[in-house]
Amino acid sequence: MQIAVIGAGIAGLAATKVLTTVGHDVTTFDTEPDLGGVWSPTRHYPGLTTQNTRMTYEYSDHPAPASWPDYPSAEQWHSYLRGYVDRFGFSASLRLGTGVSRAEPTPEGWELHLDSGERFQAAHLVVANGVFSRPLVPGWPGRAGHAEAGGVIKAPSQQLTLDDARDKYVVVVGYGKSACDTAMALSAVAASVIVVPRRLMWKGSKVLLGKHFEDVAITRLGERLFAHPRRFGPVFRVLSRATVKQQGLTDLGLVPPGRFDDIVAGTASLATDGFFDMVRAGEIAVRRDCSIAELRGARTDSSTGTGTGTGTGIPEAVLDDGTVLRADLIVAATGFEQSVPFLDPSLTVQNADGEFELFRNTLPISVPNLTFAGYNASLISSLSAEVGAIWIAAHLAGTLNLPSPSDQRATISSDLTARKARTHGKHASGTVVLPYSLGTIDAMLSDLHAVLPRRTRTAQWTRRSYSTDFRDPLAAAVRALSSAI
Repeated sequence: MQIAVIGAGIAGLAATKVLTTVGHDVTTFDTEPDLGGVWSPTRHYPGLTTQNTRMTYEYSDHPAPASWPDYPSAEQWHSYLRGYVDRFGFSASLRLGTGVSRAEPTPEGWELHLDSGERFQAAHLVVANGVFSRPLVPGWPGRAGHAEAGGVIKAPSQQLTLDDARDKYVVVVGYGKSACDTAMALSAVAASVIVVPRRLMWKGSKVLLGKHFEDVAITRLGERLFAHPRRFGPVFRVLSRATVKQQGLTDLGLVPPGRFDDIVAGTASLATDGFFDMVRAGEIAVRRDCSIAELRGARTDSSTGTGTGTGTGIPEAVLDDGTVLRADLIVAATGFEQSVPFLDPSLTVQNADGEFELFRNTLPISVPNLTFAGYNASLISSLSAEVGAIWIAAHLAGTLNLPSPSDQRATISSDLTARKARTHGKHASGTVVLPYSLGTIDAMLSDLHAVLPRRTRTAQWTRRSYSTDFRDPLAAAVRALSSAI
């Protein structure tokens, strides 16, 4: 079968490898000139490392070098993905630097309109364009005046460099991983760095109370804890107090609102090494609970060098509490837009709230010959994508015993309602499955009849789940599919 994959990030590469292995003819398109998605060199930002350890972020059948640090750099992880392609020999399937402007269903499958002007025919389309690939930069009023005064606005993934910040007054908007990573990195060269989070979030410490974060969060026991926080209130109160004390949040005035289990309300974030120390030292400032209300270019008073009003001269950001900040560079670490701009809106893959309605976060019920890869983002996203790719291969082979369409719709509705409530609506249009990282994989493995051995599942209750735990059952599933096609 001729299959087209849109996106050559972690999920797109897993889909390409699996579908090629089982015998399909696969062509994978990506707008970037290099593979890797968020790990493509064109999207690296200063200070970028993996948030997972290499042992939980690697694919099950492609271990990262043991000599690497636990949290590899962006450059290392890009080389890891390049090694994955080379090891399994599917480089010829990748058409990099080739975007897809439109994908239209046909009686035979799909017709893709490429940015190059070509048209490409495929029997099946896999959408793997990434749920964290398209930065969402707010349209702040006054951007034109800010730009006229020399102000620059960039998302971290928009080729942000240290030179952009050298000797500049930098305002970082956001409080997630990319916000704190870039604030740390840019503070080494900037004249000033101020972080402006609309809402503080809890950040896990890599090690807390003698336990590594992954030894809590990526275990079956930890998943149960975060899935039922009300039952385990005393546990989370202990974790909350320990986190506040270890990170020194009280003295910094940076204790987040809510409860510690809110850390999985969306995408869980770990504290950037040294971030709170730099705030404590005055090298980074945090203006909590604020947003940018408008931008402007302030006219310079030649005698004082200060801004005196609107015009050109000094780029500024005005916060909603009235504070005015000099803002030569604004880093918009403000999240991502989950969209499929190449699909006609009439194709019902999203509901009225913009949530993707996908069974197992993979299969749209009413659009044939279409699946989604990587739309099951979790704490172990590479493994989730790999399992999802095998699930797609099994679906194409007709070996899945799926519920009826009405039962699928009921499952989708129930899952989305629960996710929305659990994350206060911050579920990335329904694509983030936290805290059910392992539970989502279990469901897909059950569909594949590739359940983990009991001894492995038992061990995962109290120690982190490694990608290699799943290597043998996934390899057996792929071998079975290869013989079925």
